[in-house]
Amino acid sequence: MGKRQEKLLFRTGVAAVEFALVAPIFFLFVLGLIEFGRMLMVQQSLTNAAREGCRTAVLATTTSGSQVESAVRNYLQPIMHNSANAAEVRVTVPASPGTATSGTNLTVSVETDFADVSWLPFQWLGLNPTIAAQQTGQRE
Repeated sequence: MGKRQEKLLFRTGVAAVEFALVAPIFFLFVLGLIEFGRMLMVQQSLTNAAREGCRTAVLATTTSGSQVESAVRNYLQPIMHNSANAAEVRVTVPASPGTATSGTNLTVSVETDFADVSWLPFQWLGLNPTIAAQQTGQRE
């Protein structure tokens, strides 16, 4: 083998070693960015679902808390596969919005654990923040 071929072979080997050192860190960083974006998407979805539930709760035609919870879960259905599971997506609504007088503040809150919506098993690392949203409105 000539001297030029040895240099070329050495350079190829160095690139492979550099890639082996940098690739795991790079891919971990990319997966972290994807999961952080997913967490922000779920947070925004819970905020919108709480807003939708609050809109339903403050209407004069709403008579029960189950109507409000149904509105929240229906909003979340296309976004979160586990939205119907009461243990994973917890919805707190006014017990009986139909008996609330006009001008009464009604609060709807929605929360879930990140491990229930994450695509990666971060709960093994002890990372499981609760993602929550709340909305308050006045009864019509």
